[in-house]
Parts: sequence; structure tokens; C-alpha cells
Amino acid sequence: MLKLQRPRLLHHVLVVLLVVSIGPLSFYGWELIQLNKEKLETNEKLTQLIIAKSLSREIAQYLDGCREQILAFASAVELAGLDNPEKIARLQKKLEEFVTPSKNFLYINIVDNRGKGVRAGGYKADEPSIQHSFQIAFQEASKRDSYMYISAPKVIELDNQSEPVIIMSTPVRSEAGWSGATTVVLGLDDLIRWVADYSKGGKTVYVVDFNGRIVAHPNRVTMPAGMDFSRIEIVREFMEAWNLSKGKVRLPGTRPFKLQENGRDVEMLGTYYPIPDASWGVIVQIAERDAFAMVTEMKKETIKWGILMLLLSLLVGSISARTIATPIQQLAESTRSIARGDFSKKISLRTKTEIGELAETFNKMTDDLEAYIRQIKHALEDNRQLLLKNKALFLGTIRALAAAIDEKDPYTRGHSERVTEYSLILARRLGMSEQELETLQIAALLHDVGKIGIDDKVLKKPGYLTPEEFEVMKQHPVKGANIMRSIDQMKEMLPGLKHHHEQWDGNGYPDHLQGTEIPLVARIISVADTFDAMTTDRPYQRAIDLDLTLQKIQQNAGIKFDTEVVGVLISALASGEITLTRTLAPAQAI
Repeated sequence: MLKLQRPRLLHHVLVVLLVVSIGPLSFYGWELIQLNKEKLETNEKLTQLIIAKSLSREIAQYLDGCREQILAFASAVELAGLDNPEKIARLQKKLEEFVTPSKNFLYINIVDNRGKGVRAGGYKADEPSIQHSFQIAFQEASKRDSYMYISAPKVIELDNQSEPVIIMSTPVRSEAGWSGATTVVLGLDDLIRWVADYSKGGKTVYVVDFNGRIVAHPNRVTMPAGMDFSRIEIVREFMEAWNLSKGKVRLPGTRPFKLQENGRDVEMLGTYYPIPDASWGVIVQIAERDAFAMVTEMKKETIKWGILMLLLSLLVGSISARTIATPIQQLAESTRSIARGDFSKKISLRTKTEIGELAETFNKMTDDLEAYIRQIKHALEDNRQLLLKNKALFLGTIRALAAAIDEKDPYTRGHSERVTEYSLILARRLGMSEQELETLQIAALLHDVGKIGIDDKVLKKPGYLTPEEFEVMKQHPVKGANIMRSIDQMKEMLPGLKHHHEQWDGNGYPDHLQGTEIPLVARIISVADTFDAMTTDRPYQRAIDLDLTLQKIQQNAGIKFDTEVVGVLISALASGEITLTRTLAPAQAI
């Protein structure tokens, strides 16, 4: 009878490596590619949405500012008596004073309800199309419910250059009712500069009206104001959304679409965001090959390194299997005894082969293991002491970093330490474990680490911040979390860094969390941070009296702050566990 040959160990190892390595590696590589692809695509869409939203808000604020200036001027004007030359001269002077300092108001006129009035500005406004627009603006202003009229974008000739403009008008009213209209020609240079600033990294950003005509484009020469862009799919979708909502579209849209370039279709990704009051929309678009270039590169690199690692595994496995060609089973019983902890049993093999050398090694190993066990006991104690020292060094480093952050602004010197002290007192009263207290301590020390990324002009401004500056300052929680996210040991501290400016009613930032959605660590730091800020001198206010501070914090319990955390703050102050140490302003401290 023919005896089957025993399979070689090399073959067993190679088969196992193929089964164990190729399957999981291929599956993991594919899943990693898909996961990263989805994340990159989501990030690109989110980036486009953020750009469109930011520009939409900038433009809306800009137009609101212009409206307010025009309305303020119109409300201060009396149109009665325009037949009087002296009154006309005074009105002419007011118009010149209004329009001359502004680089955006190119022209202004004010007329009474008979159409008689005065004008001023560097632009003559004698083009027929502009005069026609003035007539429409005058008619719109005469309507009973009229508030503000904005024309379609136009191009005018000014100083031998083509300038994009819009026409805005507002009614002038008196006690007797409508008495006339104020009309301005507003230049769009600021809008063009903004869309040019946002058009980076392959993105093109522009503004259209609800008819699909260009309002502002970074390439003002080839894409002038008024140019029809309704043929572009993303613009057409904005127009359809506008028409369906009857001018009340409030939600943005992001979608892929095709754009004709040089006679061929280019796959694009586009986003629109409405500017409702102006009947405009911000469009952001980018070629998908540019937007997702990282995805393609990632696929290539993942596949390449996956194949290389697979080949390396097979090579190493093959070499290793060839070095273990003799029966290993003879050593099994002796090795089992050693595995059970019986170091007295030695391996005795009368052979000079590799197995004999292995036996000698095992015998030496048993002696070494006994010595190692003793060393391990000593090492464990040494490691425990080293761990304590490293922990102290780590906390010292964190404290030094927090102090360095506070030193950027002399008004906040010692702020992080005080917030940490208050936070730990509140947390202990809330029954937090020692592990949670350690997490809270580091999060509180570093809660303002994101201010490293805030411009000193905003951070050290001696006074109240403007809305724009406050938006910049509001970025510091996210910046702080992003700075620390790369450190694995800081993962548990990130919620405290990122969400300590969230509010109980959801009106905080950056994620508008509310109630118990806000991590407890962040709720504690929020109360401690506010308490210290109110009781110490700051550039924008002097320190507030303790009683008034507590009154304001209690008033905001359940609105901005967790009621339970506010309660333990009050009890800690009442018991004397928290004592107030007044921090002087820098000038006083010197």
C-alpha cells in the first residue's frame, strides 16, 4: 500500500500565511480606503459649505451696513422746499459729505415725490440703462410697503474702466407720508475681492442673482457682472430652489454636476448658499479630480504597500519555515512542564542538530527565567516609582503650557490654574472618581490652549471685540481640541477643551450642544471659567463684586449653566472651600 508523504512544514506555514494575511489584509485595506474616501469627500463638502456660508454672511452684513447708512441718511433729510436755491445748496453739501468719503458709494441722488432733486458723486449716471434703473427704483420706493430696492447687477464705465455695480434705493418719508426717494449706485469691488480671496485650492467662488446672472466673479474681465450663468447646473438648481420657495430658500445645496470645458464634460462638485435679503446666492465649485485627488493617491498607496507587506510576509514565513525542518514534537513535553512553571525539569536530547541547540537554549532559559522573575519584581517597583515621577513631570509640563498661554495676556495670568482649582473642588462635590478628576484637571489646565492660534490683535484687544473678532475668538475651543487630538493620551480630555463654551440651552459654541449632551467635564469648566473671568480684571471690564457675580451666575442656571454645577459652586463658596483672591490688572500689579 502506498504511503502518503507527510506535508512539509514550509507548505503549512505558507498556506497559513496566505489564509491569515491575504484575506484580513485585503479586507482591512478595502475598508480603510472606503472609510477614508467617505471622510475626505465629506470634509470637502463641508469645506465648500463653510466657505459658501461664511461668504454669504459677509455679503449679507455688508449689504445690511449699506442699507443702514442709506436709511440713516434718508431719515435725516427734509425734502420740502426743493424750489428754494438755498435749501438745494445745503442738501447738495450733505450729499457730497455722504458720498465723497466712501469708495463704494459711487453716486447718490435724492428726489421728492415730483421727481425733482439733487445728486452727487464721481459717477455721472447718464447712461440710458442706469437712468431706466433709477426710474424703476423711484417707482419701487413710492410703494406703500417699500423698504429697500436692490437692482440686478450692472456694468458701468468709470474712469475708463468697467465697474460692476448695483442700484439701491429707499423711500424718504415724512409725517405727511411718502415724500421722495434716495438712490445710490453701489460699487461691488469688495465683493469681487472677497470671492477672489475664497477662490483657492482649485475652488471657484462667485455670486449670482436669482436669475442666474453674475453679481461678482473673481475673473471680472471674462466673467463680468450681469453675465448669464443659468446654463451651469449648480446655478440652475439654485434658481429652481429659489423659484419653488418663492424667494424664501433657506437651506444650502451640495451636489455633483457636469460642466462643459473646452468641449468636454468635467465632473464637478458644487455648493450654493442663499443670501435671501439680496435675492442672491453664493456658488462654490471645484473639479472632482481636484477635490478628491487625495482619495486617488490614497488608493494607490494603500494597494502598493499592501502588496509589498504581503510579499514580505511570505518571504519571512518561507525563510523561517526552512530553519525549522526537524521534528519539534520531541520538545513538547519538556516545554509544557516549563510552561506550567516547573523549572526543575531539564530537556535532554542527544543530538547536535538545531533541535539540540534549541534544547540547550531551553535549559538555559529555565535558569534565566528564575532570575528574571526576581528582577521583574524589582523592576515593577522601580516602574511604579518611575510612573509617579513621569506623572508629576507630565502635570508639570501641562501647568507650564497653561501658564505660557496665560502669559500671552497679562490680564489672564494665573487664570488656568484658578479655573483648575475651582473645577476640582466642584467635581469632588459632584462625586467624580479619581480617574475623572485627573482628566478634568488636565482639561481645565489646557481649556484655553486654542488661544495659541488666535491673533494677538484679537486676544489682547483692550476693549470689547467686534462681531467679526468675536467669531475669531470663538474658534479657540476647536483649535485647542485639534492641537491636542494628535496626542493619544489626551483623547479623554478633548471634550472638556472643545465644549467648555457650550450652553445648557444650546446657544453656545462650537456645536450648539444642550443639556446633558454637554460632557460633565465641560459643564464644570464652563462655570469655573465664568466665575474666574467675572471676579478678575479683564481688558473689557473690571472685576465684579462676588455677590453680583453669584447673582448673575444663578440667573443663568438652566440657561447657560448646569443648575447642579451652579449649586455646588454656591455651597463651596458658602463653606469657604472656595475663597476669592482678587487678581489686579497689570498696571496695578506693577
